[in-house]
Amino acid sequence: MSKVKEIVPGLVLCIVIACFTILIANKFPLFGAGTFAIIAGIIVGNVGTGKIKRFNAGTKYSESKLLYYAIILLGGSISFHSIVEIGFSGVIFILLQMAVTLMAALWIGKKLALPENFRLLMASGNAVCGSSAIAATAPAIWAEEKEKSLAITVVNLTGTVLMFILPLVTTLLYKQEPQPSSAMIGGVLQSVGQVVASGSMVSEVVKEEATVYKMVRILLLGVVIYVLRRYSKKAPIEKSTKIKFPIPWYISGFLLLCALHSIFAFPILLQEVIQNTGNFLEVVALAGIGLRIKLGDLVEQGGKVAIYTGLLTVVQIVAAVLLIAWLIL
Repeated sequence: MSKVKEIVPGLVLCIVIACFTILIANKFPLFGAGTFAIIAGIIVGNVGTGKIKRFNAGTKYSESKLLYYAIILLGGSISFHSIVEIGFSGVIFILLQMAVTLMAALWIGKKLALPENFRLLMASGNAVCGSSAIAATAPAIWAEEKEKSLAITVVNLTGTVLMFILPLVTTLLYKQEPQPSSAMIGGVLQSVGQVVASGSMVSEVVKEEATVYKMVRILLLGVVIYVLRRYSKKAPIEKSTKIKFPIPWYISGFLLLCALHSIFAFPILLQEVIQNTGNFLEVVALAGIGLRIKLGDLVEQGGKVAIYTGLLTVVQIVAAVLLIAWLIL
């Protein structure tokens, strides 16, 4: 009971920020509540509440447990049948695009002498599904809280910028033709919300098809986590020997819910309830992440991280253009 009392103040603060940012996002839907939640959390956390210890337990609970629950619920809106919808060439495109993103994130980060765990988290977030992928990967590679928070913030801000750039790219290169435009947006952008928002700037058809490409990436989250865990050189030997099952519990939950949805086809109402609940939990979690971010950490890594993010973004877009020309057009 005492632990619950410790969690309540910080959790309530995260929920208040989440509700406030959701209202703002309803007025400016292109940006998404998640981005507003992180920014609001950073402002509130660095102005004063970040120094109040009574909020710590609740914000930590929000940024970890709630985000894991959101990851599980994400499986309720995804079906394995998504793979069929984009065809063989679409699946090959996603596999190669993700492989390039993972290798580029790790190689460029190493050349810039960025911490290994931060590189692994950025690889996961950019290759799969942003905040959710980073949160899912962090405990698998024993990343520190500061590394996870920094990666989530950088990925969200990058995705927000790309959300506006990619519709311009698809207009210039593909004249908004649905198939290549959908592959570009669904294969590059980090979060589902950003894909939906960016795709809607092009057309309703592109929004729907881009979301399918995105869902296929999410289905591969467990595989990416397993690969990155094997790649990690900093995992303690004594801990790694105790792990018998390579996939974290929340990824198992995600895959189970996805499998159930694929087999039984959840009713639309149930899908909406699961999706809306998961989205709300994610926004609350992102508010908690923002509250726990220290601006000093961002400034400390600022120059290198900006160069790293810029180079990685260029590689992702160039790779997508080349792969689309080869496989989609």
